[in-house]
Amino acid sequence: MILMLAKGEFDRRVEDDGIEVWVSQQGPFGNVNTAFINRATNTVVIIDPYSAKKWLSALENEGLSPTHIIVTHTHRDHTSGVKNIMKSHPEIQLWGHVESNYPNLLGRVLFRHLDFTHTWNHPVHSGEQWTSGGITLEVTHTPGHAPGHLTFHGHGVFHAGDLLFTQRSGRVDLPGGDSESQWKSVTHAREILKGLPSDWRLIPGHNYEWIDGTERNWVSLSQALEHNLALNSPSLIQFEELDFLRFNDELAG
Repeated sequence: MILMLAKGEFDRRVEDDGIEVWVSQQGPFGNVNTAFINRATNTVVIIDPYSAKKWLSALENEGLSPTHIIVTHTHRDHTSGVKNIMKSHPEIQLWGHVESNYPNLLGRVLFRHLDFTHTWNHPVHSGEQWTSGGITLEVTHTPGHAPGHLTFHGHGVFHAGDLLFTQRSGRVDLPGGDSESQWKSVTHAREILKGLPSDWRLIPGHNYEWIDGTERNWVSLSQALEHNLALNSPSLIQFEELDFLRFNDELAG
């Protein structure tokens, strides 16, 4: 069953390994955030926090505090809550790929420079296992939508950021975007998804329209593999013909 969330609401479930996974839709662009929580070690890892206020309030109500922020990429809508969470918890770790701080001056409106406390530096289309406080995630370097873009999977979810949405993929016409890199990242992700349990959830960076016209905060990996238009493009030529990759689709993230 697909559970829809009201604005600012949190879906909370405990995986078989005891790790809690929270998913929340936040902000006017339908950003979807994921957090992994291990209460036994008081470890809280948030991906791409949009609203510091909502995350801090929800965690405080549960007697929890954030310990790590990890980001898929540094576009402002995926990092808008980072500064205030770090201000509230100065000991927190902030992780991202070393290539994700985009140096081009033209990109400053779109990108937010982050002072990472820790960075990943693995090559394109390679993965690196990351573990902290009993939470283990596979971190994959998937540029194309943005430099240094990452996906994270573990504990029953594949958090795709703006590499993949439920039915499509992120646009490639923004500063630092590249269609061939995005195609190769999508192709690499497809092989990862095929190797994961089919009932795991694909958490997109935004809850854009699904095949039935609804806006969903996630779909199963099997649903994504069957219906996602980017995942099912058999060649770079056909991939580049998808209309949502560029500005002519106002919903392309």
